[in-house]
Amino acid sequence: MSSLGELIRERGPFASVYLDASHDTEDAAKAVELRWRGVRDDLARQGADEATLDALEAVALAPVVGKSGRALIAAHGAVLLDRVMPRPPAATTGRWSDLPHVLPLVGSLGPTVPHVVVLVDRKGADLHGYDGQVGRQGEVAAEEVRGEEHPVHKVRGGGWSHLRMQHSVEETAKRNAALVAEAVDKLVAELNAELLVVGGELQARTAVRDELGARSRELLVEVEGASLADGSDDDAFDSAVQALVAEHQFNQENELVERFATESGRDGGLAVQGLEPVVEALREANVAALLVADPALGDRTVWAGDDPALLALRKSELSGLGVERVEEHRADEVLPSAAVATGAQVLVTDRASLFEGVGAILRHR
Repeated sequence: MSSLGELIRERGPFASVYLDASHDTEDAAKAVELRWRGVRDDLARQGADEATLDALEAVALAPVVGKSGRALIAAHGAVLLDRVMPRPPAATTGRWSDLPHVLPLVGSLGPTVPHVVVLVDRKGADLHGYDGQVGRQGEVAAEEVRGEEHPVHKVRGGGWSHLRMQHSVEETAKRNAALVAEAVDKLVAELNAELLVVGGELQARTAVRDELGARSRELLVEVEGASLADGSDDDAFDSAVQALVAEHQFNQENELVERFATESGRDGGLAVQGLEPVVEALREANVAALLVADPALGDRTVWAGDDPALLALRKSELSGLGVERVEEHRADEVLPSAAVATGAQVLVTDRASLFEGVGAILRHR
């Protein structure tokens, strides 16, 4: 959620749009336009200004590939977030409100995984880094590492010259692998990666693996059949990477839900549920992870100041804390915003039974 930090610091009101943007039929463009027109009319009725609606329209009608959804958030005539989602939303919706409505975006994408993808051969590697943040699309780092080109392949023959050539080839490959491993370790550290996927030639993968630092080796998963050579099956490699990331995401969600259940079952455990204790914990910046059962949260409201982390169920509580400007917000908007503001993880899940649709894993008691 950290990439949404800049978004919640913007001044509203905001238009939040979740649109079925699928382009998988002959009449897809027309269908998307009709869905957008319905959303635009609805936002206009809610009070959205024409400049913001025009900015959204310019983006909403731009085509995307295949069956997908689109999350758009805009304010004051500018689109602040444009994210293609892997599947269409359950319903196309538009909301005009004082805070951005990010919960459907988080629910659609699930937990995010910062990861590094590497394709290697004996001459070097291509590196791609993804920070896994909800508000951004695609890779955030790309690097090409090339070492010495000659000699990198052993040649047939005999005698001392052949032996010297073999040693030279091995030393060159080892130096190239060390260069690649250094770049990989650096990118893994910069992104705080949770997964490292390496494909390419078997000997090159082995050489790079041997040179990697301890943290990178812990995260490493190797993929067979990938290659830097022209004409290689990039789609198959991409699919393998996506499957590994999806599996990691699924495991993250399970671990979080299991941790919540374990802590809820302990006396003095690090878990609470229900609107009042969760709001109190968010106000105290004591939430490590916010769990939401959307739409179980419903239309409940919470009071908050200009800083969304200053929130309470009753207006008088904030007034008593000296907060001068207090407004009532929808809980499904202000709770995720408070989580972003305090660095908490957010998970939308139907795998946990949550009183009043919300729970939290605490940082401390």
